[in-house]
Amino acid sequence: MAAELLMCFQAFGQVYDSSVSISYADIRTFRKKPYLVGGNQEPTCNNCLVDDGLAGFCKRLTCPYPEQRNFLEHLISRAELGAPGYEAMLTMTPCDWWPLLQNRTLWLVGDSLSQEFMKTFQCFMYEFWDLDMVDLKHRVVETALVRDNVRLGWCANLLHGARICHHRVNDAPEYTAVLPYFYQGLTGKRTDIVMMNTGMWSNDVDTYTTRLGVFAQYYKLHKQELPYFVWRDSSPQFFHTPTGDFDRSEHAVCQPIGFPDGGVTLDKDNVLVSDFETSPHLRTVHEGGWRNQISRPVMQALGIPVIKTWNTSVPIWQYHKNAHDDPNHHDCTHWCHPSAYALWLYESLVKLQELEGDIAKHISQMPSQQQLDVLDMTAGTEGIIVDPF
Repeated sequence: MAAELLMCFQAFGQVYDSSVSISYADIRTFRKKPYLVGGNQEPTCNNCLVDDGLAGFCKRLTCPYPEQRNFLEHLISRAELGAPGYEAMLTMTPCDWWPLLQNRTLWLVGDSLSQEFMKTFQCFMYEFWDLDMVDLKHRVVETALVRDNVRLGWCANLLHGARICHHRVNDAPEYTAVLPYFYQGLTGKRTDIVMMNTGMWSNDVDTYTTRLGVFAQYYKLHKQELPYFVWRDSSPQFFHTPTGDFDRSEHAVCQPIGFPDGGVTLDKDNVLVSDFETSPHLRTVHEGGWRNQISRPVMQALGIPVIKTWNTSVPIWQYHKNAHDDPNHHDCTHWCHPSAYALWLYESLVKLQELEGDIAKHISQMPSQQQLDVLDMTAGTEGIIVDPF
C-alpha cells in the first residue's frame, strides 16, 4: 500500500510521507482518523494552511464534534461486525480514486443532496485540488444559451486533466436543457462520467414518473453521443412520518424510520430488516423507498447502472444539519458533514471500479471528440417545459 500511495502522490506532484498510510488497526483504536471523515491530511497539504472558503469548511466540517465522533464509531462498529465494505471505506485514500479521475471530469449532477455530496468529495480529495474554484455558470460554460440554463455549480481542478464538477439540477427535465450543449457549452469530453440523481423535488408518484420519463425520452435518443452515465439512488428521509418521507404538515424533530413501531435495522450483510407483520408500511422502506421503486426500472431499461446507497444510509438519521442551529426548521433530508455522503463516496468508488470495462467500451463506440464538438444534440427537446429557476 505504501508503494502505491507513493506513486499516487508523485503523480499529483505532492510530497509523500509514510504517515499518510492508514491501517484499519490504527483507525479502530483511534490512533488515526480516516480520510473519509476528515482525517489526517498529507503533511505538505497547501489547502490545510487556508482557513476560509471550502478549504476552511473541510478543516472543520459541520457536524458538532461529538456527532463526528459518533459517526466514526458507527463506521467502526459496522466494520467490527464484519459488514461488507466498512473496513475498506475506513482505509480508503484519495489515491483509490485517482485511476478513475485522471484525464476526465466526473460530473456530480443533481439537487442539493448532490451538491452536499460534491463537498464531501472535495474534502476527501483535500490535498489535490486547486484552491481557485471554477464557477460553472460564469467561467466554465462557454455560451450564453447554456449559462441561462445552468442553475449553479462549480468545478475542482485536479492535475493531469482531472476535474470534479457539480451541476445543480433539481428535476429530471432540467437535464434536457443542458445536455444538448454538454460538449459545446459545458466543456465536457467523451471520456467523462456523469453521476446523477434527482428525486427530492418530486413528492408524488405521478410527478416523479412523468419527470423521469422526460429525461428517459431524451437519453434514449442520444445515448451513443452522451458520456457514460450512472445513477445514484435516492436517499431516505427521516421526518416524523411512517416511512420518514417529507410531509408538509409535519414539523416534529427527525427520528429513525419506523419509530416507535419497531423500526428498520441494518444487519451484518447490509440488508434492511423490518417486522412487516406489525408494520406493513415499512415494506416500501425495506425495498428502497418509493422513489427508487420508480427510478430503478427506468434506469435498467436505459442501461444506466445504479449506485445503491439506500440501505447503508437508513441508520444515519441523527446527523441533519439544521436540527443543530435552527430549532424551528427541521431539515430531515440533508445531513451535516461527515455523514451519509461519506458512505456514498465509497459505494460510488466500488461501483465505478466494477464498471471500468463498460465505461471503456462505451467510449470506444462513441463518435470522436471532433465530431461531438459540432454535433447538434437538440433533437428530442421539442415541447419540453422546464420549471423556471
